[in-house]
Amino acid sequence: MKRILVVDKSQPVRETIALVLGRDFTVFHRSPRADCQLLTPEEEKIDLLIFGAPPGLGSRSPALQGIAFQAPCPVLFLVDSRLPAEGEGTAGKYDWLAKPFNPYQLKEKVARLLSQARLPSEISSRPFLGKGQVSRYLDFPYLPASTSALAKRFALTSLPILILGETGSGQEKIARALHSLNNQAGPWVAAYLTEISQEWLERKIRGLVPGGREKLQRVTLFLFGLETLEQAAQASLLRFLEEEEEAGQQIWVLSSSRADLLEKVYRGEFLDVLYYRLARLTLRLSPLRDRPSDLPSLAARVAEEYGARLGVGKVSLSAAATARLSHYLWFGNLEEMETVIARALSARRKGLIEAGDLVLGDEGEIEPSVVPFSEGEAPSETEEADETKHLSEPATGEPTGLSRLANGDYRDIRVLINELAHELKNPMVTIKTFTQLLDDRYDDEAFRGRFQETVGNDIARMDELVETLLDFSRFTEPACEKVVLYEHLRRVLEEILPECIRREATIRWGSKEESSEVFADKAQLHYAFTNVLRSVLAQLNPRGEIQIDVAGEGKVSIAYVREGGQMSSLTHYLDLSSSAVEEEGLPLRILLAKILLQRIGGGLAVNRLEGGKVLIRAELPIG
Repeated sequence: MKRILVVDKSQPVRETIALVLGRDFTVFHRSPRADCQLLTPEEEKIDLLIFGAPPGLGSRSPALQGIAFQAPCPVLFLVDSRLPAEGEGTAGKYDWLAKPFNPYQLKEKVARLLSQARLPSEISSRPFLGKGQVSRYLDFPYLPASTSALAKRFALTSLPILILGETGSGQEKIARALHSLNNQAGPWVAAYLTEISQEWLERKIRGLVPGGREKLQRVTLFLFGLETLEQAAQASLLRFLEEEEEAGQQIWVLSSSRADLLEKVYRGEFLDVLYYRLARLTLRLSPLRDRPSDLPSLAARVAEEYGARLGVGKVSLSAAATARLSHYLWFGNLEEMETVIARALSARRKGLIEAGDLVLGDEGEIEPSVVPFSEGEAPSETEEADETKHLSEPATGEPTGLSRLANGDYRDIRVLINELAHELKNPMVTIKTFTQLLDDRYDDEAFRGRFQETVGNDIARMDELVETLLDFSRFTEPACEKVVLYEHLRRVLEEILPECIRREATIRWGSKEESSEVFADKAQLHYAFTNVLRSVLAQLNPRGEIQIDVAGEGKVSIAYVREGGQMSSLTHYLDLSSSAVEEEGLPLRILLAKILLQRIGGGLAVNRLEGGKVLIRAELPIG
């Protein structure tokens, strides 16, 4: 990933930028240094600097220009929006963005600066890997079998090929593989077209063609990112291709786009003549989430290849790891899968990748192994049998009634929640940053106070919910052990005691088996009961009472009288209701708790009684 450093006095601004850009880039942030040093030696390897301009400095300040030319990378300056706007930076070296900023504008400027930094293209007669190595990207399982056969036929032609696919689909790898299989393809030339100006095309792209007019040699020209090409640059590209053809220069054009260019043609955003010239042949790369049956084979191939590349030896995936990779949505497609598996192998360096070795999405960093396998070592047959048994057999003591009341597969909802949470988190934190800048925007002090308090409280509640979702998404296979149930519930109640006081709620213990033990994952059990009780508090009548009973055999019941109205539910929107069970939709916190209890072999059911009384019953395995 590209590395971005954010330097600004405002911590909310730094954190907002990190959240907005954190999914696509590696983002570091800090305050300005007291010694006025722009970058430390370690920081000079970054790809982009986002720098908060000191107060009073506008976008054309000589001081900022000096900083830009001092930096070893492009710079995006954050300037005060009250200063006059004076256009963009020079030659792609720097740009500016007014605070408070629009997150979408931030992403656009970051993409432009990073693309300008990599504009110089290199001519190479061979791809970045050996010919045999790179051609594998046209084989199954990198491509579906039908697409693989089509691509290999395309590689034998000299017709222009347009490669369509989402981010991370490996468009350039496919293009290089096509080039490697064509014996008359000639030298490889790559042009990365993101936000390239007409002047750049006219000045640079002609210089890419080797040999001059006298030497009629075929050249393979790869155009990356056609969807970002401005219309003026489209005309320049079309004119260039026509003039080279008239001059007798043979150019095999391979191009890629992450957007549907034909749709852009219909909207008048892309030249139809250029489109039909570049799309004589079209190769569509299916996103990995549309290839569920191919994912186990693809993951195994990637693990095998990176095991050899990293010197780990023969590598395989456990059944749980394969299942986890197969249930992930892979919005970063092949590039993301390669990153996940390579990262796991680099950190663990063992012959069997297990589910816990994989870090997906924004789950955090890989914890170092305490006792890694030696190089190329695989687990014993006994260990493999134990793992297979653990995956295929339910935990002992699983209740036969409650555990069947399922609201959907936990793997599916886990992925959905992780994506939903991150989609909500970025705009939410951005709005919070805007509220902290209201002092500079409004003169009515009373209005400012009410606005900030109201929005701040709402965002705090949303933030708490999002953190709950993210915590849930990080749980993997439970690590079950013996837990004293009553003692565990007392600790949960101590944690939520401040909320009980605010609601003036009373907790009353009914029957309690203080020595009753259950077999459960402590962290997941704590999360489940914390969320059940917080959901109960949110529905409780003012100054209401919650009765908790801990019986033997791992049984817990929680009774209360809810405030008027039905229990709020997200199951309708998530399509999680089970047709096999006539069970009313559950609040999200209780739904998450139920899923975790089922994973450890337990269950949870909610019954609504007369007079608004609600009874929640949970059962846990006892060993």
